[in-house]
Amino acid sequence: MIRRVLPHGMGRGLLTRRPGTRRGGFSLDWDGKVSEIKKKIKSILPGRSCDLLQDTSHLPPEHSDVVIVGGGVLGLSVAYWLKKLESRRGAIRVLVVERDHTYSQASTGLSVGGICQQFSLPENIQLSLFSASFLRNINYLAVVDAPPLDLRFNPSGYLLLASEKDAAAMESNVKVQRDGGRRLV
Repeated sequence: MIRRVLPHGMGRGLLTRRPGTRRGGFSLDWDGKVSEIKKKIKSILPGRSCDLLQDTSHLPPEHSDVVIVGGGVLGLSVAYWLKKLESRRGAIRVLVVERDHTYSQASTGLSVGGICQQFSLPENIQLSLFSASFLRNINYLAVVDAPPLDLRFNPSGYLLLASEKDAAAMESNVKVQRDGGRRLV
């Protein structure tokens, strides 16, 4: 039935015919076909210089639970604490993407940022105290037999000025900060 509908030589398909048969007398050039298919795929894909059969083990994973763009202080902090949660929640695949792997032009390394501890809520005071302590003791995360980490963390104070109208609120905040464990001079 199929032979009647399809043109001569197409009834059973090319793969069922043996090369060199009387019905056409041709053989398939598999290497040529594969090469042709690879050329077509390369012309469609972005980055046409890619090789589909090359080793990609050095590339980031194709799948991740969380992708963090930016490996500065915030990005790496989020990645660190997500990985710390693994023991409670199971494996979390975290990928941090940073364009400046040397951090020579990254904003975190070039900033003159500080950790503000002049808060009025006890939760914020505790969080800032923890952050300062974490950065002071960061070397427990260092790689064995590698030089110690130098974050250039230089804790210093703030000088805050207030009008007579705002002085009472500042004095109240100082009391909350001292009660929360903050040392004030």
